[in-house]
Amino acid sequence: MDEQADKLIQETVDKIVELFSPSKVIEYNTKYGMDGRLLSFKLCIVGKITDKRRMLTRIFDEVDSDIPYDVLLYTDEQFEQLKDSSDAFASRVNQRGRVRYGK
Repeated sequence: MDEQADKLIQETVDKIVELFSPSKVIEYNTKYGMDGRLLSFKLCIVGKITDKRRMLTRIFDEVDSDIPYDVLLYTDEQFEQLKDSSDAFASRVNQRGRVRYGK
């Protein structure tokens, strides 16, 4: 990953953390073009989420990025329950993703 791409992803993560105070943010499924440029990235956000639809709307309204990104939301309880389940997507994100914020 080049330094500029890493910085751009981290700026997006920092803004999400500032606005929503999640317990964890994991970067996963980052796409690069043939020339090595960052094309898109996905973030898994874990935290105290009461209304997923409302939070997604707010994230995309309030957190701008020059690179397209997508967000997957889990409550703390959901992620804790699913992260060790071999057939759950949360488990793959937890094992293969890069923690950008939290533990």
